[in-house]
Amino acid sequence: MKTAITISTIALFIGLFSACINDDEGTTTPEPLPLQRGDVEVNRFVMSFTPRSGGGATQVFEFYDQDGNGGADPIKNETWTLNSGFSGGIANYNANIKFYRDSLEVTDQIEARGTNYIVCYRDMNTNNFRIGDSNLDANSSKLGTETTWQVLNNGAGNVKVTLNYIHLNKQGLCDAGVRIFESTINYQHQ
Repeated sequence: MKTAITISTIALFIGLFSACINDDEGTTTPEPLPLQRGDVEVNRFVMSFTPRSGGGATQVFEFYDQDGNGGADPIKNETWTLNSGFSGGIANYNANIKFYRDSLEVTDQIEARGTNYIVCYRDMNTNNFRIGDSNLDANSSKLGTETTWQVLNNGAGNVKVTLNYIHLNKQGLCDAGVRIFESTINYQHQ
């Protein structure tokens, strides 16, 4: 019994000591570099939808999560209520999104460094709500601050809106880079 305790103690000591050493020279792994998140912080957006037919007023919706993702619930999360096409037709909209850090607008900073940022919209039910075209950055990759949308039918669902920062080689993909902003917006078409 005493031998087993001694062996266990020695094995534990060796295991703890060797966990800090990566190779035979006794060097340790350096701390990883922090994620590059860009220099723009966002916790709010305002999105405007304007009917492409020219008839009807621009509708404006806001999302504001004061403490960012993972904290308290957003203090403002307005449901998008757009008119669907009449008699089975399709309603087309031009939209733009403005990003803020509280009351400070940062959209110009995002667009100026557009080759490192991408705004993505996803998870909506494409049977009743579809995204079309998007504006592009200086390298002709998707940016997403100006978009077109189609409302096909009355319906409800949600849209996930994200802003990602891509430090190197943006390809226009929504899953690339570091997500610096995320929200889920409900919609209810009329």
